[in-house]
Amino acid sequence: MARHKNKNYGQGFTLIELLVVIAIISLLASIALIAFQSAQAKARNVRRLGDMTQMDTALELYFNTYKGYPSSTNGQPLPLTKDFAITIPHAPTPADGVCDGMVHSSDVTVNNSSIPVDANTYYYIAEGAGYTGAYGVTVYPSYTYYFCLGDVTGGFSAGEHSLTAVGIR
Repeated sequence: MARHKNKNYGQGFTLIELLVVIAIISLLASIALIAFQSAQAKARNVRRLGDMTQMDTALELYFNTYKGYPSSTNGQPLPLTKDFAITIPHAPTPADGVCDGMVHSSDVTVNNSSIPVDANTYYYIAEGAGYTGAYGVTVYPSYTYYFCLGDVTGGFSAGEHSLTAVGIR
């Protein structure tokens, strides 16, 4: 019985070589995924700061028009949507870093009961005694808008922060 010699025998990849290549590709893909997730978390924190800058501008425009800050409804300055902001921003999800599982330092009061607010929400509270501002609108002398950063962002430390009339603290 004669054996036919195959000239192409030995020119392909072995199973071990293929497995090594697959392992290297898997390792590179996992490194890229980790970097991508980190970039997403940083982008969410930048968005949180951007949202607060936008709300600061809208609240100051409201103040200049009505000579005070708007009331709060369920933690939102809803009167802003009429003329000063197209929409009220909501915190991006999921919560990142220290914000995950944390609650804001200021609770919501409902029926004389204090309810904690998840730190990964934007929460607006009109402060002081309401008074009649320009155009007969009830306004307030100050406000606090709470938000949380999951990591150090833009010179701000991780954790709960608040936007007030004097800026972000």
